Amino acid sequence: MKTIGIDLGGTKMSAGLVEKSGTILEKVTVARPSDDVGMAEGPLELASKLMQSDVTGIGLGAAGLVSWPEGRLVWGPNVAGRSIPFKALLEDRFGLPAVVDNDANFAALAESRIGAARNRHTVLLVTLGTGIGGGIVIGGEIYRGASFAGEVGHMVVDVGGPRCTCGQRGCWETFASGRRLDQIARDIAATNPAGLTARLAGEGPASGTHLTEAAIQGDAQAEQSLAEMGAWLGIGLASLIALLDPHVIVVGGGVSRAGDILLEPTRRSMRAAVEGSTLRGPTSLVSAALGEDAGLVGAGLVAAELPRG
Repeated sequence: MKTIGIDLGGTKMSAGLVEKSGTILEKVTVARPSDDVGMAEGPLELASKLMQSDVTGIGLGAAGLVSWPEGRLVWGPNVAGRSIPFKALLEDRFGLPAVVDNDANFAALAESRIGAARNRHTVLLVTLGTGIGGGIVIGGEIYRGASFAGEVGHMVVDVGGPRCTCGQRGCWETFASGRRLDQIARDIAATNPAGLTARLAGEGPASGTHLTEAAIQGDAQAEQSLAEMGAWLGIGLASLIALLDPHVIVVGGGVSRAGDILLEPTRRSMRAAVEGSTLRGPTSLVSAALGEDAGLVGAGLVAAELPRG
């Protein structure tokens, strides 16, 4: 059995041909369309590149508010398009059952089933991409609330903080996300053009990817920047621990590639900020085992469970 999983993110979109086990047989990644028409049509075109006669269903995870179970992308602060009925569009185009949800929900489910949170009851996934996404799995099922649960990146952590793409000030993702790391990388490259981050960027603009690689290679300035981001990450996670008390927190997305360079300062900050830290058991904080493919894999896994015929 094969399905197609699609991950529609803030800067790119990926589609994969996924086996029932979660193995990706083939994958295609392109830049995310920036206009409304492209946003609606792009994922369908991507799916058509992978379509085979034995595909049984399609799953799509989108970065934004997705109405459940209707499968409509209502709005996303980091994506184009409004009120896009992706479930209906996919089913009409391909004649196959489709499921559409928030991308972090699918990522959380994949990590809970076959990734870093296997056999854990209450799982919180925080994905550090363009913004911060969140997915909650309790007892093997995605928790959606009325529809939009998990939009953790838009918790306000500083009412006087920077303006967020959602319109508010001081959202958590303005302090700890891929977009924030990109800005830090550009600032570092501008003030220290001989530094490793700038040299890794070459002629192009510095990005969070370059800064993360510099930190992995031992650059002190890059390591310090990730530690500062980790401090903000820990502050937000402490609030989520107070609310959910999860058995494990999985950190995914491109920024998580830094591993313990980011997670160790996050753990310290989290322990310092969480209520009753010396009285409660430690909350496990780990990197996503499936990396940036978690959302795609989760979409494919859920699509495999859809009724056919």
